[in-house]
Amino acid sequence: MAAASAPGLAAGVLGAFCLVLWFDVISCEQLSSAQSVFGVVNKSVTFLTASSIPVKDILWKKRKDKVVEKEENLDESIYPPFRERILLNIVTGDLTIFNLSSSDEDEYEFESTSIKDSIKFFLTVFEPLPSPTLNCILINETIMVQCGIPEVYSSHRDLITYSWYCPLAGCDDGPGSPILYVKTENDLSQEIQCTISNALLNSTSSLVLRTCLPADHSRHRYVLLAVPLLVIVLIVILLGAFQRWRAE
Repeated sequence: MAAASAPGLAAGVLGAFCLVLWFDVISCEQLSSAQSVFGVVNKSVTFLTASSIPVKDILWKKRKDKVVEKEENLDESIYPPFRERILLNIVTGDLTIFNLSSSDEDEYEFESTSIKDSIKFFLTVFEPLPSPTLNCILINETIMVQCGIPEVYSSHRDLITYSWYCPLAGCDDGPGSPILYVKTENDLSQEIQCTISNALLNSTSSLVLRTCLPADHSRHRYVLLAVPLLVIVLIVILLGAFQRWRAE
């Protein structure tokens, strides 16, 4: 398409970009090149052109493939696989894609003779997050809890972050670490939580700390405490017997 100058829309392009998910504003950001957009499988996402004036014609592309085209005074043409899955605002050029799939992830571009430069977006599509797995082991007198993601989940694992909720003062976790350390001297009846998150979603699992201890752990502690007491008692008895022997 040939490009013509339109100061109002060009200024709007340089403004803020907002991501809409299920018609609720999720996040806004501005990037110098392709704007980052995030969506979730089976839900919807909207690309906002930030147009301040009506556009005369519209072309949306996914890489080099046409998504939808609208010439002035003509009906819009929608191309597969987007038929019956998109909604085009013929005034502003905003584009909504419904029933997202992982294959929709790619770069999208908006063109119009009403604007000087095209507008690019990069869509990242997330699968719904699974519940994280919590595994713990006892190392000396410290409980190590590891928060994990099921191996079958492969949707942008590199974009997942970790956070912990631990009501105890003795909890030790590094920023964004999937591992938490807790001393056994704490109140182990307390529950801890691990939350995994990406740009749009989060999922949480919880664990009661005392379930991390072996069944006989408390008995072993009592045995360890009893041994020094028994030694002291034996020493006292022996000293008493020695003093009586000397007195005789």
